[in-house]
Amino acid sequence: MGAFVNLGSFIIQFVNICIIIFVMNKFLFKPYLAYIITEEKKRSELETAHDEMEESKKEAKKEAKLILDSAKMDAESIKKNAEIIAKKEASNLVDDAKDEAEKIKHKATLDIDNERKTLYSELKDKVLDVALKMNEKLFTKSDANKDFIEKALKEEKI
Repeated sequence: MGAFVNLGSFIIQFVNICIIIFVMNKFLFKPYLAYIITEEKKRSELETAHDEMEESKKEAKKEAKLILDSAKMDAESIKKNAEIIAKKEASNLVDDAKDEAEKIKHKATLDIDNERKTLYSELKDKVLDVALKMNEKLFTKSDANKDFIEKALKEEKI
């Protein structure tokens, strides 16, 4: 059995393996582990940042929806107020037009009454003149029955 294991060769192989393990540990495993740990931290930070961004995105969407809903309600309120104001304005315009029409109608009625009185007065004067002229031709006197005719005309009302 001693022939299979040579102590000098065994020690050299053991030293070679220790050197290889030391070199690999020093130049390969430790830097690679440090790189993996660094990349894991970066990945974790990126995931956290991504989650925060998703959360802020959701909050922004909620806030945008609230603002949009508020704007819709404000628009509806403004629309209703505008309709109410328009109806009031229309009602005021109609009332003003009715008042103006009443004033015009009243003025026209007064004008017609005044015109009627004027025409009646003129007609009375003409009838008196015609009656006096007829009197003059019939009775050869212009003053005959003048008082009677004037009194009859004054008593006459239309």
